[in-house]
Amino acid sequence: MNYKDYIVFDFETTSKYPDSTQPVQIAAVAIHGRKLEVIPNSEFQSLIKPIFDEKDCAKFGVDPLEDGAVAVHGKTEAILKKAPSLKSVWSNFTDYVNEYNFKKTAWYAPIAVGHNIRGFDMPIVQRICCNEPWGYGPKDKDGRRQTLFNPINIVDTMDLMFCCFENNKEVNSLSNDNLVRGYMGYSKGQAHDAMSDVLMTAELFCRTMKMFRQFVYKRKFKDAFV
Repeated sequence: MNYKDYIVFDFETTSKYPDSTQPVQIAAVAIHGRKLEVIPNSEFQSLIKPIFDEKDCAKFGVDPLEDGAVAVHGKTEAILKKAPSLKSVWSNFTDYVNEYNFKKTAWYAPIAVGHNIRGFDMPIVQRICCNEPWGYGPKDKDGRRQTLFNPINIVDTMDLMFCCFENNKEVNSLSNDNLVRGYMGYSKGQAHDAMSDVLMTAELFCRTMKMFRQFVYKRKFKDAFV
């Protein structure tokens, strides 16, 4: 039985490439591990100032702010130049996540939740924690693995939605916009704003997990293969 809380989080970035992009916004909410409800007043949100100079971007192997990314999320250079540094934001975000780590060890750290989090957001977390030009931690003693989130469990809502809709001809894309806003009719907030996307993903996660719990309670798994 899980007693660890969940952190639903999302990045907006300078490009679409997780191995080289820079974050320009991060948002998160905490989910109670047993109640499967958003914990009141648990929202975290901040813009982030990226590296703008193209020579510095090339030096550190990161992507500059691309026009295509700005067209999606609307965070322009003029807006982001006024934002706090990644180092400052990451320090605050680390403190925020640790509030929900009730034993203050990596194994009891909150479980990371997000849509396409395995393929996009968690690689960015790994880079911020362990890789140049950042390496801000927290990380293990070898400096090779992030320890901010639980090292075993990750919940990618895209995987959950694949399990739910892989045999549904009406669903032709598992993107958040197509599935949750389009097919399911979620209409709150603004698409491609990190906070709006986090709140949408949190609601999707909570509803889906509650549905799975109800299903499991009604099925016999013990000795199912006997």
